[in-house]
Amino acid sequence: MVRDPRSRIQKDDVLTVLGYALPVLGGLLGVAYVNTNYMDFINPVWAVGIGAIIGWIAAWAIRKVLG
Repeated sequence: MVRDPRSRIQKDDVLTVLGYALPVLGGLLGVAYVNTNYMDFINPVWAVGIGAIIGWIAAWAIRKVLG
């Protein structure tokens, strides 16, 4: 049997994208924070890591609510 192609975006597709996109967005916001407040923050790696972890937690929470 041949499977017919899906023509619309499903909830699983959105949840999969959120799992990748939100940690990247959090890391990007960490980079933006370091670039705007470069004298306030000692180690930029911490800002990127904390942003990515916050993004991962947000993605986990959204997947928990919607999934």
